[in-house]
Amino acid sequence: MRTFIALCLLTCLTACGKDDQGSSAPDPAPATEAPAVVTQQAEPSPATESPADIAEDMTETAGLPEDEAAEQPLQLANAETETGSAPERFEQGRHYELLTAAQPTGAAPGEVEVLEIFWYGCPHCYTLEPHVQGWLDDGIPAAARFDRMPATLNRSWQIHARAYYTAEALGILDEVHPALFREINVNRNFLSTPEELAEFFDGFGVSEADFTETFNSFAVQTKLRRSDSLARRYRITGVPAIVVNGKYVTGADMAGSVDGLFEVIDFLVEKETTRQ
Repeated sequence: MRTFIALCLLTCLTACGKDDQGSSAPDPAPATEAPAVVTQQAEPSPATESPADIAEDMTETAGLPEDEAAEQPLQLANAETETGSAPERFEQGRHYELLTAAQPTGAAPGEVEVLEIFWYGCPHCYTLEPHVQGWLDDGIPAAARFDRMPATLNRSWQIHARAYYTAEALGILDEVHPALFREINVNRNFLSTPEELAEFFDGFGVSEADFTETFNSFAVQTKLRRSDSLARRYRITGVPAIVVNGKYVTGADMAGSVDGLFEVIDFLVEKETTRQ
């Protein structure tokens, strides 16, 4: 009996020793903190940082492999692309901006409004104008409806916006529109007062009395207020700018070139057409 108990004790001591040896290991190395994924939603990004830059910062912070991180900004930028579909040709946040809230347009059902926002005193708008006309002459997308809206970002721009709406109300916009661009940008006659504009309109057969009455009319005042309101809603800070269907804002600087701008416009028109 004593011999049996001694053998049991010896067996137990031997087993515990194996478990201790088998489970023993060197002290673990100090844990390193995993990189935190920063979404940058808590604090707005600096105004100089583009949405594409923000997307790139997010992928770098997340610690993605280099080859995957290179593709991630494209995937983030195209937030509207359906899961599993091919990336779109043009990127939101790079080639165009998506307004947080779509604005009403003057387009009929089934139409997609393409709105050019400009100022007669802007040399870039003047340079873009023949390209806009070429795009119109070549045949715009079937669903597109083109329109213009003069910007009213400050008081000096408002008088030229009044001139645009005055010409429209008098039924001579087709003749006056290109002539106003040339007079201001080529002849350097800035037409900065109602009196100078009245003299300019006289060259199109409009009397000073008719010009003054129309220039100060309620209809022109109403369109001027509408232009100011829409520009604020579109968050326009400079011209020329193109707004597609009250939803997308783009320009030649975002598109990379003037030719690229019209490719982006056609792309956005098609994008909206497929949604209808």
